Amino acid sequence: MKKRMEITHNLPDSNYESKINKLKLVHYISFEMNKPHSAKTLLTLILERCLELTGAKTGSVMLINEKEKVLDIVAFKNLPAKAAESTKLKLGEGITGWVAMTGNPKLVNNTRQEPIYIKVREDLLSELAVPIKTENKIIGVISVDSNKENAFTEDDLELLLMVAELSAQIISRDRIQERLSSKINLQEVLIGTFHIIEAEESLNDIFNKVMEMLKDRMNISRGMLVLFDKENPDSLKVYSGYKISEDAIKNGVYKIGEGIIGNAVLTGQTIAVEDLTNDPMFLNRLKIQRPERISLIAAPIKAGPRVLGVLVIEKIFENKETFQDGVDTITLLSSLIAYRVRSFQRRQEETQKLISENIELRKELKKEFSFKNIVGKSEKVRMVIEQVKTVSNTVVPVLITGETGTGKELIAKIVHLLSDRRDNKFISVNCAAIPENLLESELFGYEKGAFTGAVGSKKGKFELADKGTLFLDEIGDMPLQLQSKILRAIQEKEIEPLGSEKTLKVDIRILAATNRDLKKLVDEGKFRADLYFRLNVINVHMPSLNERKDDMPLLVDFFIKRYNDLYKKQIAGMDKPAEEIMNSYDWPGNIRELENVIERAVIMAKGNIIDVSLLPDSINPAKNRDEGFNIKAYIKSEMRKKADGSIYKEVIGDLEKWLIEELLVETGNNKLKTSQKLGINRNTLKAKMRDYGLL
Repeated sequence: MKKRMEITHNLPDSNYESKINKLKLVHYISFEMNKPHSAKTLLTLILERCLELTGAKTGSVMLINEKEKVLDIVAFKNLPAKAAESTKLKLGEGITGWVAMTGNPKLVNNTRQEPIYIKVREDLLSELAVPIKTENKIIGVISVDSNKENAFTEDDLELLLMVAELSAQIISRDRIQERLSSKINLQEVLIGTFHIIEAEESLNDIFNKVMEMLKDRMNISRGMLVLFDKENPDSLKVYSGYKISEDAIKNGVYKIGEGIIGNAVLTGQTIAVEDLTNDPMFLNRLKIQRPERISLIAAPIKAGPRVLGVLVIEKIFENKETFQDGVDTITLLSSLIAYRVRSFQRRQEETQKLISENIELRKELKKEFSFKNIVGKSEKVRMVIEQVKTVSNTVVPVLITGETGTGKELIAKIVHLLSDRRDNKFISVNCAAIPENLLESELFGYEKGAFTGAVGSKKGKFELADKGTLFLDEIGDMPLQLQSKILRAIQEKEIEPLGSEKTLKVDIRILAATNRDLKKLVDEGKFRADLYFRLNVINVHMPSLNERKDDMPLLVDFFIKRYNDLYKKQIAGMDKPAEEIMNSYDWPGNIRELENVIERAVIMAKGNIIDVSLLPDSINPAKNRDEGFNIKAYIKSEMRKKADGSIYKEVIGDLEKWLIEELLVETGNNKLKTSQKLGINRNTLKAKMRDYGLL
């Protein structure tokens, strides 16, 4: 023991000091790693301590850029910021490049005599560089420099190698966090897509909203929804394009097995290309100019084994991991689009909807819900109210007629709530929304094994509505062959579920509604006369909005108040020009369309008045003229939204960005043509694109 102590005691002071410095540095780094630092901040702090311990003047941490095969400086000390940002050493170039390529450390105490040294500054005479490795992979270099010869020792080298190991852990941890964030981001994309699919009816709207989300979440450049051509089943064409001009979309026609898109259909597999411009299958039918290293993912949209089309996106290639995440995400998105709602989920949602509807109806009843939701003072509205009061507490069928969106279902609910059946269920069936082959089982139910896929029994709407009210909406669209069974159920008050030999007695009141002329359908042989007369015991006709224009101000105020409460707004009303447009419009969608317009305006309004700019293009004649949108109204609207002192910069900036973006789409991303059309220098265009995030 004494001998060991003597040996230790006889070690040089410098060796003691080196060991102490290492221990202090390890403790310091461990302590800082437990703080909420970013990787860059932590590496800078470590670098600063390394300079103190080695006596170096400057230092940097560089990571290998796999894409460009250069070293990027990610942390530095005592270097000019501009120089650090612009320095791009190639792998194998200079001392740091050599270390990055070979994975070996390098100690140079006289740069004048070192053949591979690249002179960056005249005053640097010594350099020490060590590789940063993780899992036997070189990921970067730590380098320190001095303006003195023989500035560094083997102890300094050993110290820096230890720091490199800790730096590798820091960088690996940061990359794991980035990957985790990326995975969470992609999961949110899938969840967001599901909500979009559930909320939107139009396929085009679904596609565009999903693409906007992918632009925000994945930074895609453009996208396409390619479907089979109805007129030519052997061909596919672009159904909808994102950030693609109309002219380019017209060129997007593909045969099965032709190019990347055609092969995705032929194989039924996702085709992903890292560098699109160098791929032999790429046809560039759209004639769009693309930057180097842009990737493409083409995922087939399938229903079972059948391919319906292809979902395509393009984005700048970043790295293989991000690229593969994108491939997995787009493949899953294509499945979500193909299978919008599974049958089990549909049944669950339908059951929940029925429960919710009846809960809401009972709540409305407790609040004395009655005619307060029928807004209007016109003679025709008063007649409807009087009819409803008269027929509500009877058992006779009521046929409610009128155009789409006039409030026929609302009247049906009021009839139910005013009747003595109010405590029982109100079941609503849209006869036009359910496929013909499913409507019978939906209405009358079925027994297990009644048909393929009937793995259990299910009650129909007639049975569910027992002791309550059954509302048959869009009755004019009911298939002719099913009408006789409906008539029997109404007359005999009994039904027979599919696959059952037993009849069930039901006690229901029938209310029906249609926007079609049933008498005309009877004359044409498309609707049974006996069913028509059975349903049309009492007819309540809902007037169109054009027939009750005097009620427009009341309806507008009613909906503004409703959506003020819902969205916590304080909209006072509508200005005169907007009122004039509302009064002159034909309102084919009636009250429903008016409500949608007001809800949208309340949501979008920044001030407390609804003006012309908040009305959709479809009802604003000025926005449908050839000269385009009303620039004056747009600027006035933006002036109200922007903060004082920033109006000029933000409004002009928004217009300039929009103009450049639209021209880039129109020219197929051709910067030369775009700059020529704008009348500005190409370099000026690039600078503006960089400022607006369009590169």
